[in-house]
Formats: sequence, C-alpha cells, structure tokens
Amino acid sequence: MFCTALASRRLPILAVDHPPARKRQASDMTLPSQYPNHHVPVKYFLASYRALSDGRTGVRLLEEKLDKSTRSLLSEWKVLWIGTCTILRTSIDLFRIDGESCLAPRIREEIQAEWHAIRTEKEKHAIFWEFLRKERDSVIHQYEWRAYETWIKPDGTFRGPKLSLLIMEDDDGAKPAILMKEGLFKGRDSLELLRDGVDWVEERIFSAVRRAGFDPEEARSLGSFLPLPKIEGGLLGDLSSGDGDAEKDNKP
Repeated sequence: MFCTALASRRLPILAVDHPPARKRQASDMTLPSQYPNHHVPVKYFLASYRALSDGRTGVRLLEEKLDKSTRSLLSEWKVLWIGTCTILRTSIDLFRIDGESCLAPRIREEIQAEWHAIRTEKEKHAIFWEFLRKERDSVIHQYEWRAYETWIKPDGTFRGPKLSLLIMEDDDGAKPAILMKEGLFKGRDSLELLRDGVDWVEERIFSAVRRAGFDPEEARSLGSFLPLPKIEGGLLGDLSSGDGDAEKDNKP
C-alpha cells in the first residue's frame, strides 16, 4: 500500500511525445479511494524499515523460544535464527531500493549516503559485515552455522544439549543459550548480538531520515506525503471570533 506499489489502475497510453523521464513522486500515484486520507509514520514509507520490523518480530520470537524452553531445543531455534539474520541483512540491502524509490528527494539522498557509508566504512559497521552478512551467507550458501546451542547451568558452567530421539526434561536447572563460536564476535551471546543488530539497523534508517529533515515518527499522507493538517483553536475551532473562518480562507 506504500508509494512503490500504490497504483490501483493505469491511464490509457496516448501517442504523444513525452518529456524526459523523471523520478516518480508520491503525489504521482493513483490510490484506491480509501487510502489518500490515511496517514502513517514516515518510517513505514521505507521498505528497509518494514523489513526491520519483521526482523524485530523474529528476535522477539527467538527470545520467547529461549525464555520458555525447559527442554532440549534439538536445533529448533535455527529456523528463527537464520530467518531473522536474513531479514535484517535484507533491510540494509533495501537501502538501494529506498534510494531509488518515489520518496522525498532529501530522504532518497540521505539513504543513498547512508548506504555509501556502510559500504565504505566496513570497520565502523562490523556488525553488518562480520555478523549479519557473514552469518546469513555462511548458512545459505554452505549451511555452516557460526552460532551454536549450549546450556548454562546455575553455577555458570556450560554443557551441550542432550542428544536423544525423544525430547527429555532437563533436571539440572540449565537454561538454553546461543553463542557465537567463531569470527569477530566469538564467544558473544548470539541473541544479544542479534538485538544489537536490530538497534544498529534502526539507527542507520532513523539517522538518514532525520538528516533529511523529517521525523521518523511523524504521520504523513499515503497519497501526497503531506503531514497531518493542523487544527487551530482546538477540536471545535476558534470560537472567539465569528469571522475567524473567513480570515483563514483568505490566507495563502
């Protein structure tokens, strides 16, 4: 329903000369009648943020999986893990899509600048290059997992999962955890690292939007990208003067 996929119908093609092509603007789009007056926060106009939102859901589901588990996971966490890593990596890849979209020019420019910084300052953005990107590629292309399941006992010591064809109750009070076994983040709590990844992606998106002069939380029209109209004088208008409406009508 957003600007890159909002057109609900096409106009007839006319045999006329057209001016040079230009980037589409949100105001160019033809919307279903129920959408033009709807407003959503600026952040949701970006495909990268919408992907990030799904990635944050993946982190929450993985947290619930670990917090509520009293049994051996038998690698069930892996599906949530690789899905979330992939979505977060994709959210950064989508900077290139947002940078060529029909968003406001200033937002497109800052998104492009942010992607350039991520690409050229790899040490500064190691959580992307050395974690999100490498973890996703390692699993997808080689099915090698750099994160592994372990169990932490109440005394702080570790043990591996109990391997069995049956899921058996654990009686030693150990809690499941996922740790990184290699790479720059070796030994780190993998779930904590994933949370850091979510926060890092959000900061990249929000900093670009703010540099463009917009508030990520400000509601904008789906049809025109204009902000919500301000109602002066409260809900019922300014009742202190009978000709207040006439004065406003004369304003440019």
